[in-house]
Amino acid sequence: MKYSLIVLCAAAFASPAVWANDETGSKDSSDLFKTVDADSDGKVSKEEAAANPSFEKNFDALDGNHDGTVTEREYRRNAMPKKDKDRY
Repeated sequence: MKYSLIVLCAAAFASPAVWANDETGSKDSSDLFKTVDADSDGKVSKEEAAANPSFEKNFDALDGNHDGTVTEREYRRNAMPKKDKDRY
C-alpha cells in the first residue's frame, strides 16, 4: 500500500500545475505539501486536499494520527521513500 502511495504522489509531482511556477525544476517533496496547504498553517485539511486529486485520494493514508489534517511531518513519513524518511 505504501508503495502505491509513493507512486501516486510521484505522479502528482509530474503534474504541470505543480511545476508551473518553477523554471529551474528544483522542486522537492515539501513543495507539493506547501502548494496544497492553501492557508499556509502547516496542515492540510480535507478541504485543501480536494484541490489535488492524488492528495485527496490518499488523504486517509497520509493522516497518520487520523485527526482530520495532514501535517508536513505526516506527509513526509507516509509519502516519501524509506531512505528519505530516515532524515525526519
